[in-house]
Amino acid sequence: MSKQSKYKNLSMNTLLFTISSFGAKIISFLLVPIYTSVLSTKDYGNVDLVSTTVQLLIPIATLNIQDAVLRFSLDDKYEAEEVIGAGMKLILGSSSVLGVILLIVSHYRLINIDKDYLLFLFFSFFFGVINNCFSMYLKAKNKVKILTVSGLVNTFITCFLNILLLVVIRLGVTGYLISNVVGTWIAITIMFFWGNIYKESKMSGSTKLLKAMILYSLPLVMNALAWWLNNASDRYILTFFCGTAINGIYAVSYKIPTILSTIQTIFYNAWSISAITEFDKDDRDGFIGNIYTIYSGISFIACSVIIMCNIFLARILYAKDFFDAWKFVPVLLTGTVFNGIALFEGCIFTAVKKTREVSNTTLVGAAINTVLNLLLIPFIGALGAAIATMVGYAIIWIVRTKRMLKIVAIKVNWSKQLTMMIALIVQSIVASSGKNFYIQVICMVVIIYKQKDIVKKIFNRLVKKESIK
Repeated sequence: MSKQSKYKNLSMNTLLFTISSFGAKIISFLLVPIYTSVLSTKDYGNVDLVSTTVQLLIPIATLNIQDAVLRFSLDDKYEAEEVIGAGMKLILGSSSVLGVILLIVSHYRLINIDKDYLLFLFFSFFFGVINNCFSMYLKAKNKVKILTVSGLVNTFITCFLNILLLVVIRLGVTGYLISNVVGTWIAITIMFFWGNIYKESKMSGSTKLLKAMILYSLPLVMNALAWWLNNASDRYILTFFCGTAINGIYAVSYKIPTILSTIQTIFYNAWSISAITEFDKDDRDGFIGNIYTIYSGISFIACSVIIMCNIFLARILYAKDFFDAWKFVPVLLTGTVFNGIALFEGCIFTAVKKTREVSNTTLVGAAINTVLNLLLIPFIGALGAAIATMVGYAIIWIVRTKRMLKIVAIKVNWSKQLTMMIALIVQSIVASSGKNFYIQVICMVVIIYKQKDIVKKIFNRLVKKESIK
């Protein structure tokens, strides 16, 4: 494929995922004032813990099979219809086992938790894994438009039900749980019928194929668990030392970093396809190196700008006691940058099926993050959790970058990357104190200056309609 075609395919997929994901994330972002005014910090903390537990269960119970669905569906050696069938067999089996376990837990009250939360946990898991599996299959089949529509419908339904059940009917936590589950269920239904999955999937997929998929995805289970430790272990440790109310405030602080993670996720969805289909270990046309530079540059600039707007956004989004969440946002934003670039690099490892490398690098960061959580949270609370998260992601980025360079020879100005990394860390630490505004401005100027070429290219793309390359 020509270099121009590579950029065209990546741009088109990015645009479609932007339409699909941006609406969902923006609506979620705009709903924060409703959540923080209707729900108490304790209620939000409990809901967050259940959602966090679902994130842990998905990779463990399904052996992270959804990643194998994408990789094997893009492989000419296999039929995509058999791949999705094999993946669904594993998902249905694991969901059945989880359902039985939760029934036992509920009946014998093995855990002191409300039945509503257990129901939410099961349906969030069940619909979540099916949504992931269907999405990966449709990506591989180049049916991104269907993903776009299903994402938009999910956004609309979730938003409508949140307003209806939380503001009008006032069901509180129950309304919040119902809204999020129903939205995902509707999206799955659209993908199942409009995407012709009900016609195409072959549930009779061979056991040999399923074993091959599991061998591929199994190392990614450890990777997913390590990411979970980076993303979520701080919630449990923070709850243990400081209580669910503080966890509720800390959980809502992630809503502003959602702005940046949305941009990253949109691109990651498109890049996960291009990284596999356009991989070249010598990067002869400079495609991978150029995309890396543009992506990381935009991430650094966006993060720096959002940090500057942090307190302003917090006054709009965070009601009552939730306003204290602004203190943790700058550090979490910086961690989000490192996380996004590390995920970008992870696609390179996936392209060459070196999933063990992905897991090993993530485990290093997760171990450091967990240790720092235990050391910092007892002394500085939620800020300690945010710092631990940022450091964990930064370590993953550094370690993964060194190993990635042994796989693909990409041309990147690493001294520039390091300068921006240092400037952003300084800006985030200063911003968390709420003081020294001018130092923040200086850091932002340094970052933008270092990426002046990217800024010019984006300007040319928007104004003069030139290609970014």
